[in-house]
Amino acid sequence: MSLFSVICEAKIQDWFKKKQAGEAKPVENQVTIDQIKSSETYLLEDILRLIEQAHLSDCNTREIMLQKAKEMEIQLLMSLENEGYTLMAQMTAETIRQHKAENAGKDEHGLSRCDNEKE
Repeated sequence: MSLFSVICEAKIQDWFKKKQAGEAKPVENQVTIDQIKSSETYLLEDILRLIEQAHLSDCNTREIMLQKAKEMEIQLLMSLENEGYTLMAQMTAETIRQHKAENAGKDEHGLSRCDNEKE
């Protein structure tokens, strides 16, 4: 048993003792199971946010941010595939693709800001 597990177990036992003695305060805003996000949901939100921020940044920063978003996307899709959620992985990939298209930062001539900066 790791040190972390021992400490956690001790804290849990201490809380139960306090609860039985009436010393523990009840939790007012309990989180329900439908309010809990999965790690995949957090990762998807981070990817989408990174894509949005990338298209508001200068060219060099944009490329770095989009590369990081791509790495995170691969991690997310592989995780979903490994868990057997093939359809979910396909839907997630499409969501990310659409988000990239919506945030492409095109001007009225169809050129990206980076193309304009190079001219």
